[in-house]
Amino acid sequence: MFRLILPVIICFATPLNAETAQCQNIPFSQDNCVRVLACIGDQGLHFDGQAHGWDAGTVTGLISNGVKCDGTWSSDGLAGTGVGRLTCVDGLEVGVIYYTQDNETGTVIGRGSDSLGQPVEIWSGSRVLEFLTPDGAVSARLPCMSGPIPMS
Repeated sequence: MFRLILPVIICFATPLNAETAQCQNIPFSQDNCVRVLACIGDQGLHFDGQAHGWDAGTVTGLISNGVKCDGTWSSDGLAGTGVGRLTCVDGLEVGVIYYTQDNETGTVIGRGSDSLGQPVEIWSGSRVLEFLTPDGAVSARLPCMSGPIPMS
């Protein structure tokens, strides 16, 4: 199961807009698309974006400061892990390793760092907002080091 969900998470950042709204989870298809959310550093920056493809693909999105990032991701399939790499228009580079999956929502979870040495935490999947919504909470929140960041 982990292998099937992993490809959907390795994306980093585009705020929810018409493009994101059209993102569809289509298992086993290169047309597959899922949302990706990430925290970067401890100053409140976060990513909101999309991962496209299955077993490997592209990522695109925006950092909350408006910087656009694009990259690639791949899954090793057998071991249930994967990697993602992004390059942003301001020169920032981000690398992450996906290493676990939430069984209930299928959300894949990973960590990494950027080229400035800041830590990165990432969550992705078709039900990522459900995973990030604590019991009894009204909305999803990214658990960033700077404090929870509301997501919709």
